[in-house]
Amino acid sequence: MAATSYAYRGLEAVEKKDWAAAVPLLDKALEDSNSPLWLLARSHAHLELKNYEDALRDAELAYHVAAERGSGRKQMIDAQYRRATIYHRLKQYADSDCCAKWSMLLAEGRPAREDDGVEKNVDADGYYTVTYEDAVADNANQPDYSMRESLKDPGVKDPNAKTIKTGFESQWKRAYTWRTVVLGILKRLPKNDPGRKVHVSKIPPKPELKKVEKKAEPLVVELDSEDEKPVAKPSEPAPGSVPDEKLKLRTDFYQSNQNVTVSLFVKGTKKEELNVKFSKNQVQISPIARAAAPYVKPGDREAFSTLHLSGEINPAGSRWTATPSKIELVLQKATPGKWGSWGKEEIGIVENADQEEDIEEVTPSSSNQASAPAVKPAAAPAYPTSSRTGPKNWDKLEELEGVEDTESDVNAFFKKLYKDASPEQQRAMMKSFTESNGTALSTDWSDVKGRKVETVPPEGVEVKKWDS
Repeated sequence: MAATSYAYRGLEAVEKKDWAAAVPLLDKALEDSNSPLWLLARSHAHLELKNYEDALRDAELAYHVAAERGSGRKQMIDAQYRRATIYHRLKQYADSDCCAKWSMLLAEGRPAREDDGVEKNVDADGYYTVTYEDAVADNANQPDYSMRESLKDPGVKDPNAKTIKTGFESQWKRAYTWRTVVLGILKRLPKNDPGRKVHVSKIPPKPELKKVEKKAEPLVVELDSEDEKPVAKPSEPAPGSVPDEKLKLRTDFYQSNQNVTVSLFVKGTKKEELNVKFSKNQVQISPIARAAAPYVKPGDREAFSTLHLSGEINPAGSRWTATPSKIELVLQKATPGKWGSWGKEEIGIVENADQEEDIEEVTPSSSNQASAPAVKPAAAPAYPTSSRTGPKNWDKLEELEGVEDTESDVNAFFKKLYKDASPEQQRAMMKSFTESNGTALSTDWSDVKGRKVETVPPEGVEVKKWDS
């Protein structure tokens, strides 16, 4: 079994909180790759099994591997937070707060090797001096001013905030909350309690990396057919040297009112190793072979693609299939309608905290793997018809052929929308539809009641007044 298959099963066991099953699976996966993601998952399992020394070793190794790859700040943030949770279990509360603070600083975009002096906040006897009140007030550099609220007064914008969005806002809030928990415990401890002592350093000691034996590859020399002189083969790019924009896949898509079908063109796809996770507005896929970067291995950040969708989908009703040259996603729209585009791709795993509970792991629709049966969507009804050929399942035809909805289906949709609306929403619909000459439809009465709804023609169409 490939390392990615062991890793997938191990990560699945961690998600199901089957800690004992997760460890040996991740052990097998990590024989071939020191992936920070896999190391952090095994660290979590060891922590829950009370194997604190092993948990700490994996967290510290994940930190170093992520730092060496140069593109793993999220894993570095998570590794510092994991250290904080382990030290808490060990009742080393001062060490726990230091690691949580370092997790916050990384989330704020601060340099990883910055000498911030966090661990130096001690008195003459070596006891930690940071207080619960200090931690609560430590929100001046909370990332993302546009979404910023005062943590002292939830719901109130902080006018003094001058921070920017870093992409790690949820990780910052997680570490901030953890500090209030740990320092709340410290507040109740005696002044000379061992838990107040600081023993930790910002950059942890690097554990010894596991050595993976690799067979020496024979030297290949190509000869020119004309003069039989050796021809030098072009050297492969160095790890981390190819920018994300060049790693992105070529895509194509088409859609109906119910589904959007996205094709991702990638050579070397192995369907049996591919993992696809659907959530309401994201799809995560791994491992992806990158033709522009042959150095990418399963478990690397670059082996993951996160697809940010233009609209919401129904994860349970979506599916995928793969060939050696293409991955095809059939995404069931949560609300019927047209999308301007399918969305965009981002390299790596992008946390989607709001949708964690909606993630569906789906096997390919044509797969025969017994270990992970495919999710079968509920059978669609066969609608009444006067056709001599009998009733037809139009939804099924649409899935197989990508046909557009008929005019009657569209009318039925708007009739149902109008029927289910409140009287105020119905007034808004009538006014907006009539005044815009059928080019706009609003259900917000407060928005349209005091203005005339202008005609908004489709792109490429010019509005002309009818001359009687």
